[in-house]
Amino acid sequence: MNKKALVIGHSGQDGAYLVDLLEQSNHLVFGVSSKLVYTNSDLVIELGDLSNPAYCTHLLKTIQPDYLFYLAAVHQSSVDASVDDLPFYQQTLTVNANNYMNLLNGIQMLELSTKVFYAASSHVFAGTTSKVQNESTPFEPVSIYGISKVLGIHLSDLYRNKGVHIAVGILYNHESPKRASKFVSKKIVETAVAIKLGTKSELVLGDLNATIDWGYAPDYMYAALSLLQTGKSENYIISSGQLHTVGDFVKSVFQKLNLDWSSFVKTDKNILLKKSTNILLGDNQKIQNDINWKPSVSFDEMIEILVNSELEVQK
Repeated sequence: MNKKALVIGHSGQDGAYLVDLLEQSNHLVFGVSSKLVYTNSDLVIELGDLSNPAYCTHLLKTIQPDYLFYLAAVHQSSVDASVDDLPFYQQTLTVNANNYMNLLNGIQMLELSTKVFYAASSHVFAGTTSKVQNESTPFEPVSIYGISKVLGIHLSDLYRNKGVHIAVGILYNHESPKRASKFVSKKIVETAVAIKLGTKSELVLGDLNATIDWGYAPDYMYAALSLLQTGKSENYIISSGQLHTVGDFVKSVFQKLNLDWSSFVKTDKNILLKKSTNILLGDNQKIQNDINWKPSVSFDEMIEILVNSELEVQK
């Protein structure tokens, strides 16, 4: 019988790739996001409010999933900077932690054998002074997003002790053609291609020296599925294990387009993002050792995929 997978947050970048991966491996897929539901099966599911424990329990009882992937998240960069702090903080904690807790509680209460994956973030380490982070690095969040993800990890620990099977992936930056335009990686690729096609004349960025551990989103979703398929119920760093600067990213993108980046790129310190100056570099040795996972797409190959995809979109 085909396994059933419930993906919370199926309509985002990661969710879209995970749904594709699950369907390619003959899973029955159920997707739930804030505004829509999806399934490739004959079983009908209704859109509801995940902050309502009764809806979560009903959803779980109806589907009885073999796998639950919790990818839903409110990101700091997804809201206007002028938004009132308290409502945003409340929404972040609700989506990133409270709704997740409702689902874990439903799994425990219904005594389901569902295996759970929770998508955490390298932002849990944002304030760290450790040059490289692993699963033992103390959490030091500096934003409500990071705090909410630490809470999600602690909730995972709590419900593991109650008998729920949970793998936590601490995901570092991961890109793909499905990235939203608000992310700097997408901005660079979109603008560079527009310059190549003659519809834009310059790219304005903040800090070209910012250093990032960049990976390819489909690789990271393959890791998430593999953790559940191999029965792991622990915390794992999912990262490329390599650092590149924003400048490296820019140079590679423009090189793919046969353009001299220095002729088109300008910096403006006024658009620097308020982010930690600490470098986040993930040590992925544990997941390599436990399930033999490592990135299949290099930094340079990822750039090529992003550029070629954007050329198709804008032509």
